[in-house]
Amino acid sequence: MISIDKGLLGRGQLGDVVERHKKYGDFCEQLDIVVLDKECHSEKRSNKESNRCIKLSDNVTSYSTNSKTKLFYYFNALKLGKKLFKQTQYDLIVCQDPFLTGLIGLKLKKKYGAKLLIHFHGDYKFPFWFVVKAADGIRVMSNGQKEKLIKKGIVKEKIYVISTPIDVEKFLSFGCHSHESENPESREKTVLYVGRLEKVKNLELLLNTFKLLITNHQLPITLEIIGTGNEENNLKKLAKKLNISNQVKFLGKLLQNKIIEHYYNSNIVVLPSKSESFGKVLVEAGACGKPVVATMTTGAKEIVQDGITGFLVPIGDEKALAGRILELLNNGGLAKKMGAQAREFVKQNFDGNIQLQKIRDMWYDIISQVQI
Repeated sequence: MISIDKGLLGRGQLGDVVERHKKYGDFCEQLDIVVLDKECHSEKRSNKESNRCIKLSDNVTSYSTNSKTKLFYYFNALKLGKKLFKQTQYDLIVCQDPFLTGLIGLKLKKKYGAKLLIHFHGDYKFPFWFVVKAADGIRVMSNGQKEKLIKKGIVKEKIYVISTPIDVEKFLSFGCHSHESENPESREKTVLYVGRLEKVKNLELLLNTFKLLITNHQLPITLEIIGTGNEENNLKKLAKKLNISNQVKFLGKLLQNKIIEHYYNSNIVVLPSKSESFGKVLVEAGACGKPVVATMTTGAKEIVQDGITGFLVPIGDEKALAGRILELLNNGGLAKKMGAQAREFVKQNFDGNIQLQKIRDMWYDIISQVQI
Protein backbone atom coordinates (compact mmCIF):
# COMPACT_ATOMS: atom_id res chain seq x y z
CA MET A 1 0.00 0.00 0.00
CA ILE A 2 1.00 3.60 -0.60
CA SER A 3 -0.75 6.01 1.75
CA ILE A 4 -0.77 9.57 3.09
CA ASP A 5 -2.50 8.64 6.36
CA LYS A 6 -0.18 9.56 9.26
CA GLY A 7 -2.45 7.54 11.54
CA LEU A 8 -0.65 4.46 10.22
CA LEU A 9 2.49 5.84 11.86
CA GLY A 10 0.75 6.39 15.18
CA ARG A 11 -0.35 9.98 14.72
CA GLY A 12 -2.54 12.21 12.59
CA GLN A 13 -6.09 11.22 11.71
CA LEU A 14 -9.20 10.44 13.70
CA GLY A 15 -10.80 7.03 13.91
CA ASP A 16 -9.84 3.39 13.61
CA VAL A 17 -7.32 3.38 10.76
CA VAL A 18 -4.80 1.09 12.51
CA GLU A 19 -7.40 -1.49 13.55
CA ARG A 20 -8.86 -1.48 10.05
CA HIS A 21 -5.48 -2.18 8.44
CA LYS A 22 -4.78 -4.97 10.89
CA LYS A 23 -7.94 -6.61 9.59
CA TYR A 24 -6.75 -6.11 6.01
CA GLY A 25 -3.68 -8.11 7.05
CA ASP A 26 -5.93 -11.12 7.63
CA PHE A 27 -6.52 -11.27 3.87
CA CYS A 28 -2.90 -11.79 2.86
CA GLU A 29 0.43 -13.27 3.81
CA GLN A 30 2.11 -9.88 4.08
CA LEU A 31 0.94 -6.27 3.98
CA ASP A 32 3.52 -3.46 3.86
CA ILE A 33 2.44 0.18 3.84
CA VAL A 34 4.55 3.07 2.57
CA VAL A 35 3.38 6.33 4.18
CA LEU A 36 4.31 9.67 2.63
CA ASP A 37 5.64 11.49 5.67
CA LYS A 38 8.13 14.21 6.53
CA GLU A 39 11.16 13.54 8.70
CA CYS A 40 10.30 13.89 12.37
CA HIS A 41 12.71 16.54 13.69
CA SER A 42 11.13 16.55 17.16
CA GLU A 43 12.67 13.18 17.98
CA LYS A 44 16.41 12.96 18.66
CA ARG A 45 17.75 9.72 17.26
CA SER A 46 21.15 8.54 16.21
CA ASN A 47 19.82 6.19 13.57
CA LYS A 48 17.18 7.58 11.21
CA GLU A 49 16.34 4.13 9.91
CA SER A 50 15.26 2.92 13.37
CA ASN A 51 12.05 4.96 13.41
CA ARG A 52 11.01 4.44 9.80
CA CYS A 53 9.20 1.18 10.45
CA ILE A 54 6.22 0.46 12.71
CA LYS A 55 4.89 -3.06 13.20
CA LEU A 56 1.10 -2.90 13.37
CA SER A 57 0.67 -6.67 13.64
CA ASP A 58 2.59 -9.86 12.84
CA ASN A 59 2.22 -9.35 9.09
CA VAL A 60 1.34 -5.65 8.73
CA THR A 61 4.12 -3.04 8.76
CA SER A 62 4.10 0.70 8.07
CA TYR A 63 7.14 2.49 6.65
CA SER A 64 7.65 6.25 6.69
CA THR A 65 9.34 7.85 3.68
CA ASN A 66 11.06 10.08 6.25
CA SER A 67 11.26 12.86 3.66
CA LYS A 68 12.95 16.20 4.35
CA THR A 69 10.10 18.02 2.59
CA LYS A 70 6.98 17.09 0.63
CA LEU A 71 8.96 17.70 -2.57
CA PHE A 72 10.86 14.48 -1.85
CA TYR A 73 7.76 12.28 -1.33
CA TYR A 74 7.77 10.86 -4.86
CA PHE A 75 11.47 9.99 -4.93
CA ASN A 76 11.65 8.68 -1.36
CA ALA A 77 8.51 6.54 -1.75
CA LEU A 78 9.75 5.13 -5.06
CA LYS A 79 13.13 4.29 -3.54
CA LEU A 80 11.50 2.64 -0.53
CA GLY A 81 9.06 0.76 -2.77
CA LYS A 82 11.89 -0.63 -4.90
CA LYS A 83 13.73 -1.71 -1.76
CA LEU A 84 10.66 -3.56 -0.50
CA PHE A 85 10.06 -5.22 -3.90
CA LYS A 86 13.62 -6.59 -3.84
CA GLN A 87 12.72 -8.35 -0.59
CA THR A 88 9.18 -9.46 -1.53
CA GLN A 89 7.36 -10.03 -4.82
CA TYR A 90 4.06 -8.30 -4.11
CA ASP A 91 0.92 -9.32 -6.00
CA LEU A 92 -0.96 -6.07 -5.54
CA ILE A 93 -0.20 -2.38 -5.08
CA VAL A 94 -3.00 -0.39 -3.40
CA CYS A 95 -2.85 3.41 -3.68
CA GLN A 96 -4.87 5.81 -1.56
CA ASP A 97 -5.61 8.34 -4.30
CA PRO A 98 -5.40 8.91 -8.07
CA PHE A 99 -2.69 11.55 -7.63
CA LEU A 100 0.80 11.20 -6.14
CA THR A 101 0.32 7.79 -4.47
CA GLY A 102 -1.24 6.49 -7.68
CA LEU A 103 1.65 7.84 -9.75
CA ILE A 104 4.16 6.06 -7.50
CA GLY A 105 2.10 2.86 -7.68
CA LEU A 106 1.98 3.02 -11.49
CA LYS A 107 5.77 3.36 -11.67
CA LEU A 108 6.20 0.29 -9.44
CA LYS A 109 3.56 -1.64 -11.43
CA LYS A 110 5.44 -1.04 -14.67
CA LYS A 111 8.77 -2.08 -13.16
CA TYR A 112 7.67 -5.17 -11.21
CA GLY A 113 4.45 -6.33 -12.90
CA ALA A 114 2.20 -6.25 -9.83
CA LYS A 115 -1.48 -5.38 -10.24
CA LEU A 116 -2.53 -1.82 -9.36
CA LEU A 117 -5.61 -0.74 -7.39
CA ILE A 118 -6.48 2.97 -7.09
CA HIS A 119 -8.80 4.30 -4.38
CA PHE A 120 -11.14 7.26 -4.84
CA HIS A 121 -11.75 8.34 -1.24
CA GLY A 122 -12.71 11.80 -2.48
CA ASP A 123 -15.04 13.05 -5.17
CA TYR A 124 -12.14 14.23 -7.32
CA LYS A 125 -12.76 16.39 -10.41
CA PHE A 126 -9.27 16.28 -11.89
CA PRO A 127 -7.48 13.01 -11.05
CA PHE A 128 -4.42 11.85 -13.00
CA TRP A 129 -6.45 10.15 -15.72
CA PHE A 130 -3.45 8.32 -17.19
CA VAL A 131 -2.96 6.69 -13.77
CA VAL A 132 -6.65 5.81 -13.42
CA LYS A 133 -6.84 4.29 -16.91
CA ALA A 134 -3.70 2.21 -16.32
CA ALA A 135 -5.04 0.71 -13.06
CA ASP A 136 -6.28 -2.88 -12.89
CA GLY A 137 -8.97 -1.91 -10.42
CA ILE A 138 -10.58 1.27 -9.05
CA ARG A 139 -12.35 1.38 -5.71
CA VAL A 140 -14.95 4.12 -5.13
CA MET A 141 -17.10 4.89 -2.11
CA SER A 142 -20.45 5.35 -3.84
CA ASN A 143 -22.46 4.52 -6.95
CA GLY A 144 -22.49 8.22 -7.78
CA GLN A 145 -18.71 8.16 -8.12
CA LYS A 146 -18.90 5.03 -10.27
CA GLU A 147 -21.32 6.66 -12.70
CA LYS A 148 -19.06 9.70 -13.02
CA LEU A 149 -16.06 7.50 -13.88
CA ILE A 150 -18.03 5.51 -16.45
CA LYS A 151 -19.03 8.78 -18.13
CA LYS A 152 -15.32 9.63 -18.30
CA GLY A 153 -14.67 6.43 -20.24
CA ILE A 154 -13.43 4.15 -17.46
CA VAL A 155 -14.33 0.50 -18.05
CA LYS A 156 -17.15 -0.31 -15.59
CA GLU A 157 -15.77 -3.81 -14.90
CA LYS A 158 -12.74 -2.18 -13.29
CA ILE A 159 -14.80 -0.23 -10.77
CA TYR A 160 -15.72 -1.61 -7.33
CA VAL A 161 -18.17 0.26 -5.07
CA ILE A 162 -17.04 -0.47 -1.49
CA SER A 163 -17.40 2.10 1.27
CA THR A 164 -15.01 2.38 4.20
CA PRO A 165 -15.57 -0.51 6.64
CA ILE A 166 -16.98 0.75 9.92
CA ASP A 167 -17.25 -1.29 13.11
CA VAL A 168 -20.92 -0.39 13.45
CA GLU A 169 -21.40 -2.70 16.43
CA LYS A 170 -18.98 -0.60 18.49
CA PHE A 171 -21.25 2.42 17.97
CA LEU A 172 -24.49 0.51 18.43
CA SER A 173 -23.49 -1.08 21.72
CA PHE A 174 -21.56 1.80 23.26
CA GLY A 175 -22.66 2.38 26.85
CA CYS A 176 -22.34 5.81 28.40
CA HIS A 177 -24.41 8.24 30.45
CA SER A 178 -25.73 10.42 27.69
CA HIS A 179 -27.80 13.57 27.81
CA GLU A 180 -30.71 11.57 26.48
CA SER A 181 -31.51 10.58 30.04
CA GLU A 182 -32.16 14.22 30.91
CA ASN A 183 -35.22 16.32 30.12
CA PRO A 184 -34.45 17.53 26.57
CA GLU A 185 -36.39 20.75 27.14
CA SER A 186 -34.40 21.75 30.24
CA ARG A 187 -30.88 21.71 28.89
CA GLU A 188 -28.75 23.39 26.29
CA LYS A 189 -28.85 21.80 22.84
CA THR A 190 -25.67 20.43 21.28
CA VAL A 191 -24.82 20.37 17.58
CA LEU A 192 -21.83 18.18 16.67
CA TYR A 193 -19.33 18.17 13.81
CA VAL A 194 -16.73 15.39 13.48
CA GLY A 195 -14.02 15.41 10.82
CA ARG A 196 -11.03 17.19 9.34
CA LEU A 197 -10.83 20.96 9.59
CA GLU A 198 -10.20 21.63 5.91
CA LYS A 199 -11.63 23.96 3.24
CA VAL A 200 -13.62 21.18 1.58
CA LYS A 201 -15.59 20.60 4.80
CA ASN A 202 -16.97 24.16 4.57
CA LEU A 203 -16.93 24.85 8.30
CA GLU A 204 -17.08 28.60 7.64
CA LEU A 205 -20.64 27.95 6.48
CA LEU A 206 -21.39 26.06 9.69
CA LEU A 207 -20.04 28.88 11.90
CA ASN A 208 -22.02 31.50 9.98
CA THR A 209 -25.12 29.31 10.24
CA PHE A 210 -24.55 28.92 13.97
CA LYS A 211 -24.28 32.70 14.35
CA LEU A 212 -27.58 33.04 12.48
CA LEU A 213 -29.30 30.59 14.84
CA ILE A 214 -28.02 32.36 17.95
CA THR A 215 -28.82 35.87 16.72
CA ASN A 216 -32.22 35.30 15.08
CA HIS A 217 -33.62 32.58 17.31
CA GLN A 218 -31.75 33.09 20.60
CA LEU A 219 -31.32 29.36 21.07
CA PRO A 220 -29.32 28.01 24.04
CA ILE A 221 -27.04 25.90 21.83
CA THR A 222 -23.43 24.75 21.75
CA LEU A 223 -21.47 23.71 18.67
CA GLU A 224 -18.85 21.02 19.31
CA ILE A 225 -16.15 20.54 16.68
CA ILE A 226 -14.03 17.39 16.88
CA GLY A 227 -10.99 17.18 14.65
CA THR A 228 -7.85 18.96 13.50
CA GLY A 229 -6.62 20.39 10.23
CA ASN A 230 -5.13 23.29 8.31
CA GLU A 231 -8.15 25.54 8.88
CA GLU A 232 -8.24 25.26 12.68
CA ASN A 233 -6.69 28.66 13.44
CA ASN A 234 -8.76 30.42 10.77
CA LEU A 235 -11.95 28.89 12.14
CA LYS A 236 -11.13 29.94 15.70
CA LYS A 237 -10.52 33.49 14.45
CA LEU A 238 -13.84 33.44 12.59
CA ALA A 239 -15.69 32.24 15.70
CA LYS A 240 -14.14 35.11 17.64
CA LYS A 241 -15.03 37.61 14.89
CA LEU A 242 -18.64 36.38 14.90
CA ASN A 243 -18.70 36.71 18.70
CA ILE A 244 -19.67 33.06 19.20
CA SER A 245 -16.46 31.74 20.76
CA ASN A 246 -18.23 30.99 24.04
CA GLN A 247 -20.75 28.76 22.22
CA VAL A 248 -18.22 26.93 20.01
CA LYS A 249 -15.96 24.24 21.47
CA PHE A 250 -12.94 23.11 19.46
CA LEU A 251 -12.20 19.73 21.02
CA GLY A 252 -9.28 18.68 18.81
CA LYS A 253 -8.37 15.07 18.14
CA LEU A 254 -10.06 12.55 20.44
CA LEU A 255 -9.88 8.80 20.93
CA GLN A 256 -12.70 6.92 19.24
CA ASN A 257 -14.51 6.03 22.47
CA LYS A 258 -14.62 9.72 23.42
CA ILE A 259 -15.92 10.59 19.95
CA ILE A 260 -18.71 8.02 20.34
CA GLU A 261 -19.59 9.53 23.71
CA HIS A 262 -19.97 12.95 22.09
CA TYR A 263 -22.20 11.44 19.38
CA TYR A 264 -24.52 10.06 22.05
CA ASN A 265 -24.53 13.30 24.02
CA SER A 266 -25.38 15.48 21.02
CA ASN A 267 -28.80 16.37 19.64
CA ILE A 268 -27.89 16.35 15.96
CA VAL A 269 -24.80 15.89 13.78
CA VAL A 270 -24.03 18.27 10.92
CA LEU A 271 -21.81 17.75 7.85
CA PRO A 272 -21.67 20.92 5.68
CA SER A 273 -19.09 19.69 3.11
CA LYS A 274 -18.63 21.06 -0.39
CA SER A 275 -17.66 17.57 -1.54
CA GLU A 276 -17.94 14.16 0.15
CA SER A 277 -17.39 10.80 -1.52
CA PHE A 278 -18.88 8.80 1.35
CA GLY A 279 -19.37 10.57 4.68
CA LYS A 280 -18.24 8.04 7.28
CA VAL A 281 -19.37 10.28 10.15
CA LEU A 282 -22.94 10.09 8.84
CA VAL A 283 -22.89 6.32 9.31
CA GLU A 284 -21.37 6.68 12.77
CA ALA A 285 -23.98 9.25 13.80
CA GLY A 286 -26.78 7.01 12.55
CA ALA A 287 -25.40 4.04 14.48
CA CYS A 288 -25.57 6.21 17.60
CA GLY A 289 -29.21 7.02 16.87
CA LYS A 290 -28.63 10.63 15.89
CA PRO A 291 -30.36 12.49 13.03
CA VAL A 292 -28.08 14.39 10.67
CA VAL A 293 -28.22 17.50 8.53
CA ALA A 294 -25.85 17.24 5.58
CA THR A 295 -25.23 18.94 2.28
CA MET A 296 -26.20 17.11 -0.92
CA THR A 297 -22.79 15.65 -1.71
CA THR A 298 -22.34 12.46 -3.73
CA GLY A 299 -21.65 10.38 -0.64
CA ALA A 300 -24.23 11.90 1.68
CA LYS A 301 -27.06 11.19 -0.76
CA GLU A 302 -26.33 7.45 -0.44
CA ILE A 303 -26.31 7.47 3.37
CA VAL A 304 -28.97 10.00 4.42
CA GLN A 305 -32.58 9.29 3.57
CA ASP A 306 -33.88 12.83 3.25
CA GLY A 307 -36.78 13.45 5.61
CA ILE A 308 -36.46 9.96 7.12
CA THR A 309 -33.04 9.58 8.78
CA GLY A 310 -32.09 13.24 8.54
CA PHE A 311 -32.14 16.16 6.13
CA LEU A 312 -30.18 16.99 2.98
CA VAL A 313 -29.71 20.64 1.97
CA PRO A 314 -28.14 22.28 -1.10
CA ILE A 315 -24.36 22.74 -0.88
CA GLY A 316 -23.48 26.21 0.44
CA ASP A 317 -27.08 27.15 1.35
CA GLU A 318 -26.79 28.82 4.76
CA LYS A 319 -30.52 29.49 5.21
CA ALA A 320 -31.52 25.92 4.31
CA LEU A 321 -28.90 24.52 6.68
CA ALA A 322 -30.06 26.79 9.50
CA GLY A 323 -33.72 25.93 8.83
CA ARG A 324 -33.20 22.16 9.05
CA ILE A 325 -31.01 22.42 12.16
CA LEU A 326 -33.65 24.62 13.79
CA GLU A 327 -36.42 22.18 12.87
CA LEU A 328 -34.68 19.29 14.60
CA LEU A 329 -33.65 21.31 17.64
CA ASN A 330 -37.20 22.56 18.16
CA ASN A 331 -38.87 19.22 17.58
CA GLY A 332 -37.40 16.63 19.92
CA GLY A 333 -39.95 14.02 18.86
CA LEU A 334 -38.99 14.31 15.20
CA ALA A 335 -35.27 14.21 16.03
CA LYS A 336 -35.73 11.07 18.12
CA LYS A 337 -37.81 9.38 15.41
CA MET A 338 -35.27 10.19 12.70
CA GLY A 339 -32.42 9.01 14.92
CA ALA A 340 -34.13 5.67 15.51
CA GLN A 341 -34.73 5.24 11.77
CA ALA A 342 -31.11 6.16 11.05
CA ARG A 343 -29.94 3.50 13.49
CA GLU A 344 -31.99 0.80 11.75
CA PHE A 345 -30.87 1.94 8.30
CA VAL A 346 -27.20 1.79 9.30
CA LYS A 347 -27.60 -1.66 10.86
CA GLN A 348 -29.09 -3.00 7.65
CA ASN A 349 -26.81 -1.30 5.11
CA PHE A 350 -23.37 -0.53 6.56
CA ASP A 351 -22.14 -3.65 8.32
CA GLY A 352 -18.34 -3.28 8.39
CA ASN A 353 -17.77 -7.03 8.21
CA ILE A 354 -19.59 -7.18 4.89
CA GLN A 355 -17.46 -4.32 3.53
CA LEU A 356 -14.27 -6.06 4.69
CA GLN A 357 -15.30 -9.23 2.86
CA LYS A 358 -15.96 -7.19 -0.28
CA ILE A 359 -12.46 -5.72 -0.05
CA ARG A 360 -10.93 -9.17 0.30
CA ASP A 361 -12.88 -10.44 -2.72
CA MET A 362 -11.87 -7.37 -4.73
CA TRP A 363 -8.17 -7.96 -4.02
CA TYR A 364 -8.31 -11.57 -5.12
CA ASP A 365 -10.40 -10.71 -8.16
CA ILE A 366 -7.87 -8.09 -9.33
CA ILE A 367 -4.90 -10.37 -8.70
CA SER A 368 -6.43 -13.23 -10.66
CA GLN A 369 -7.87 -11.27 -13.60
CA VAL A 370 -6.36 -10.89 -17.05
CA GLN A 371 -5.19 -7.35 -17.82
CA ILE A 372 -8.15 -5.26 -18.99
